[in-house]
Amino acid sequence: MYQDKARKNRTINSICGGPQSPAVTLSTPRPTIDTGSTRLDIVSFTTSSGIGRELAFAALRRGDKVIATGRQRSIRQLEDLRAAGADVLELDVTASLQDLTKTAEKAVAIHGRLDVLVNNAGAFLAVTGRPEATYDQFNVGIFGALNVARAFLPYMRKQRSGKIVWIGSLCGWQSAIALSMYVAVKHAMRGIAETMDMEISPFGLRSINIEPGYFRSKFIDANNRRPYDNAIEDYKATMEAMNEIFKSLDGNQPGDTVKLVEIIVDVVKGEGVAKGKTIPRSLQIGTDCYNGVKQDLTERLEILEAWKDISTSTDL
Repeated sequence: MYQDKARKNRTINSICGGPQSPAVTLSTPRPTIDTGSTRLDIVSFTTSSGIGRELAFAALRRGDKVIATGRQRSIRQLEDLRAAGADVLELDVTASLQDLTKTAEKAVAIHGRLDVLVNNAGAFLAVTGRPEATYDQFNVGIFGALNVARAFLPYMRKQRSGKIVWIGSLCGWQSAIALSMYVAVKHAMRGIAETMDMEISPFGLRSINIEPGYFRSKFIDANNRRPYDNAIEDYKATMEAMNEIFKSLDGNQPGDTVKLVEIIVDVVKGEGVAKGKTIPRSLQIGTDCYNGVKQDLTERLEILEAWKDISTSTDL
């Protein structure tokens, strides 16, 4: 039976790490990706560090064409990707839709088409009492990512092929103290990505949400996390404790980022470990993510059954 303490006593490995069309119904099938070993033209956002960077290199190693993007302040960090064969464009995901549309036009013009768009920009802010910080988190992870999709989808619909890949997180399933806004973004991302897949699959397109657990990248490095804004004194002790957890976890994450990105490339190309498989709308990767999601689903099923007589008592 479900126990409240199971929620409270999450281990470090369980702390989370990154209008329907009338023609589409909830039973819309998830098509099997079948691209063989053909070359793909991939646009990956935020490739100056982390998963996006490793993903760009993995695609280049497969012979795919990569357009790497980064903000103005980090564009110099993409020179090694350029040297490896990637094209480089400056882009801030929080730019206006008009500017993003212009960038999409430039990107498509480079190779004449676009096969994969990777939405992996994200912000990592802890609990704060300031509304502007909440907006910043959603602006990068949701509003900006949606505008990026809006800018590129017209080209995919026209060519009747293409995939949008979202980099979600174990946080799309679990809550975590002090990370409410990051958790909210990843929950929203899963809902958007899965619904978008239902909306665009009739055109031969896919929207795929990849949800990693903790992988060894610089995402929770102290230099990538904003210092705690002590706007609410009551949270100080909680934040200090969480900061110690992140410090101990940084560099000790269980996941191998290189293995992660190789699986992602297999998924979008329909080869390797993904060959012949039906690709789900959301895919969890990492032992900690598998175990965390399984635990969450198990607990939710137990709650459903425990409250079944009440939940099903409201029909006329």
